[in-house]
Amino acid sequence: MPRPRKDDVERLSRGQPTRAKIGSRSVGHRLTQRERILFEAAQRNGFLKIPVKGIRPNVLNVYRLWCEAECRPFIVQGEPESE
Repeated sequence: MPRPRKDDVERLSRGQPTRAKIGSRSVGHRLTQRERILFEAAQRNGFLKIPVKGIRPNVLNVYRLWCEAECRPFIVQGEPESE
């Protein structure tokens, strides 16, 4: 699979089709407003900080793709809640 581009990851996070067809219908990627705030903070800080509860795996999926596009390490602080 080719490395994703940043603009494709952004489109995927908004639920729009991507040019590179990097998304999968079986994996969630669309972010809520709260998740978008976490994702944008992670882009600025260089790591994703997971709150104690109320987070879906979508933000992890999108941040992982963004890290691949930026050639950055995928760093997550905290553990997502099991559902």
